Amino acid sequence: MPSALFVTTVPITLEAFLTPFADHFRAEGWRVDALANGATTHPSLDGHFDQRFDVAWSRNPLSPGNLLGTAAKVRNIVATGGYDIVHVHTPIASFVTRYALRELHEQPGAPVVIYTAHGFHFYSGQNPLSNALYRTVERSAAAWTDYLVTINREDFAAAQALGTIAPERVRYIPGIGVDTERFAPGAVLAEDAAAVRADLGLAESDVAVTMVAELSRVKRHDLALDAIKRVTDPRVRLVFVGDGPLNGHLREWVFSLGLSERVTFAGYRRDVPAVLAASDALLLTSEREGLNRSVLEAMASGIPVIGTETRGIADAVGTDAGWIVGHDDSASLAAAIEAAASDPAEAERRGAAGRSRACSEFALDIIVAAYDGLYHEALAQRL
Repeated sequence: MPSALFVTTVPITLEAFLTPFADHFRAEGWRVDALANGATTHPSLDGHFDQRFDVAWSRNPLSPGNLLGTAAKVRNIVATGGYDIVHVHTPIASFVTRYALRELHEQPGAPVVIYTAHGFHFYSGQNPLSNALYRTVERSAAAWTDYLVTINREDFAAAQALGTIAPERVRYIPGIGVDTERFAPGAVLAEDAAAVRADLGLAESDVAVTMVAELSRVKRHDLALDAIKRVTDPRVRLVFVGDGPLNGHLREWVFSLGLSERVTFAGYRRDVPAVLAASDALLLTSEREGLNRSVLEAMASGIPVIGTETRGIADAVGTDAGWIVGHDDSASLAAAIEAAASDPAEAERRGAAGRSRACSEFALDIIVAAYDGLYHEALAQRL
């Protein structure tokens, strides 16, 4: 029986992204275990993994605690489990795990180490010093990696240029997959979507532009607010779905800008398909992304995406699934919102184009099949 260990920093990554992959491989006869800080006490993981292990990571991947005690624990878990594949995700867990297993790398019988980079922390547009630091760290870790999977084209090129992993060992697999049936137009009953709109305080004539994102600096809600302040169409309402460290600050800012009647804070919600069905467009203004999940879900739902020229947003949307504007251009962002609100037929056309692309490129079954092929290639290499 082949075996794999999924490693993430926190269990929510396992829950949100990786359980479909665990379910697939277990159904194929694999033993699939999980390792994260709090994995054993996260009830949503019940039934998806054979065994779960806990490990404490420091927020600094280079801290002595990570590189000594935590790395030793990870190394022991891997040795005891006898895994064929160790598949790492998220920056801290991926660096520490690869460091822990570095002495096994390329030894006979060693597990194949796969790292899926959900968006490098070095990227076009970031300040050069930060880019140099993050690239140096990844260049070191890539030398201990058998396959490095990237989820957007910019990262794919950057990974191939690292110089410490053979370019043919760098793969492009676009994202973690979207359930195109769960998010299909019509999958949410019209009355349920209407109930969500009522719950959010939206009138029937309102144009709901929804942003599904953690309330944190990297998502740049400030740019979204600057854009909505410029929008003259009185029907447009901005809906923030999510929670995070900037919750209180953003609420105060909305009040100070006089936008309280135009901006709704919906909080963290688990009914995202219904929220998208109740929306007219998705907005995303992030500083950086890997390949954003809410963008793919909106595309699968058949609603257009309004976003900035950001890695991981523009990749998915392309030229016809919505409106992409300059990275810092709030005036053009406002104009795109006005365009979507004023021309429902064009918004519907772009939403349909997004739906088509989501089904043909980003659907969960396509991504699972790509990883299935990679795992079997890895097994053949190990043998």
